Amino acid sequence: MANQILYIASGSAPLSSQFQETLDMLLTGAAFGQPTILWLTEVCLQQLQLAPSDSLAQLPDFGVRCVTDGPAPLAPIPVETLDSQSLQTLRDQCGQVLVF
Repeated sequence: MANQILYIASGSAPLSSQFQETLDMLLTGAAFGQPTILWLTEVCLQQLQLAPSDSLAQLPDFGVRCVTDGPAPLAPIPVETLDSQSLQTLRDQCGQVLVF
């Protein structure tokens, strides 16, 4: 797990240019076989429900695992709900953590 990258989408503006740039970076790494996890916080998921992004639909095709810290809502991608201890363990075990 040490070679995995964990991206944490903590912002409330998931459709901003910064979010899109991060998704591009995430997808590029995943396309080249980099094990990647995207943690969509509850705030981020709430905003995505208001304005869904088609770019998120590509994530499963590239093997990106998506997780969340709250109840998984209806989302354009499959999202796995993890408890706080599991998320902390995930964060501790990943080789790199990027927060945006």
